[in-house]
Amino acid sequence: MKKLNLPQIQDVSILHTLAQNQNLHKTSYPILRQQIHLVEAAYVDYTNSNGNPWNIANVGITADLQTALRKHYKSPPTSLNFIESLRDSSPEVCPMCGGFKPTELDHLLPKEDYPAWSVFSPNLVPACSCNRERGRLLKGRADKQARILHPYFDTCLQERILTTTFTHSNDFSLIRPKVCYVDDNHPEIESIKYHTKNVVIKNDIEGWIRGQLNTLVEFPANVVKGISRRRTIDKDELVEKLEDLLESYDEQTGSKNNWNSILVHGLLNAPQLHDWLVERHNDVVTR
Repeated sequence: MKKLNLPQIQDVSILHTLAQNQNLHKTSYPILRQQIHLVEAAYVDYTNSNGNPWNIANVGITADLQTALRKHYKSPPTSLNFIESLRDSSPEVCPMCGGFKPTELDHLLPKEDYPAWSVFSPNLVPACSCNRERGRLLKGRADKQARILHPYFDTCLQERILTTTFTHSNDFSLIRPKVCYVDDNHPEIESIKYHTKNVVIKNDIEGWIRGQLNTLVEFPANVVKGISRRRTIDKDELVEKLEDLLESYDEQTGSKNNWNSILVHGLLNAPQLHDWLVERHNDVVTR
């Protein structure tokens, strides 16, 4: 997960260009021109509501225009060439789940249910496969106002939201990770929980962490980058390297909630694992 700057796209101007494009007579012309006031109002409502679906009213555009706007997203006219640049705008981390290879675009408000915003840049967020895993899930229980977090508007994404906790067998032969929340009393905790369950967990972060733990067991230096691969270490050095690694992952991605940071933050705050990690590392390097 990552907080992003709002795209600097002139959406209303682009909308008017689309509406006047007679070459689009098989899709949006002239129906967009006839209903453009509704779509413009929808754009204003979205921005004024900070992308919060609980506060955004759906728009009564015709079925033909709904279909046309969805088609414009799928096969963008020249005036919508910004779509491809948005897809590539966060190459280092997925803003939706914190994972890797964000090569897709996620409609924060799903275009199937909210077609008026199909080509509206604030509704288009770079994402990875979590886009397909989430599907059309958007809102949780109404009494808690839980919802998917919005990388363009939710400032809580600048904070460290997620970490990892561990349980283990007595001999550490089995270590079980669980993604959990840094602050259970966070003002946005209901939405943080909803987003984590339906985006982050669904994209199998815990499976990825289990894989990293298997690598950690084989040789801690393969996961805790920076500790010496050729000499023994003590617990103070381990903690120092974990702190350095956490800072590095945060800075490299511009996010405190990328998957690497979620794992390393958990390891840093799991003192019950530190002695075992040092012992395991030193055993490997002295063989």
